[in-house]
Amino acid sequence: MSTLTVTNIKATGETASRPVSGVAGALAKFDGTAGTLSLDSSQNVSSLTDTATGRPQVNFTNAFSTANFHTTAIAQARCMYGTQSVATSNVLMRYTDYNGTDQDRTNCSVTVHGDLA
Repeated sequence: MSTLTVTNIKATGETASRPVSGVAGALAKFDGTAGTLSLDSSQNVSSLTDTATGRPQVNFTNAFSTANFHTTAIAQARCMYGTQSVATSNVLMRYTDYNGTDQDRTNCSVTVHGDLA
């Protein structure tokens, strides 16, 4: 496999280029239901860990250079979601209902932007 080193990237047909660091470093779509925590599709994600109700941990195949990365998450309707904690090798998500009670969710996804180590 060859390595292509660039500072900026531009897709065919686009007029603007963007920094390579803006490209997602990790992606995961998964079922966050207790007992069935499983990846549907992913990029740079090695596994999931069920740490507690509503708190799946996404483990990265290749670590980020720092834990100062940007995380965006979504899940099925009628819930709140966010990042519980971050490390260079994983991100711990938190999914709750509108009252703040931790809830396992289906159809979860997370996108992480940052520089890989």
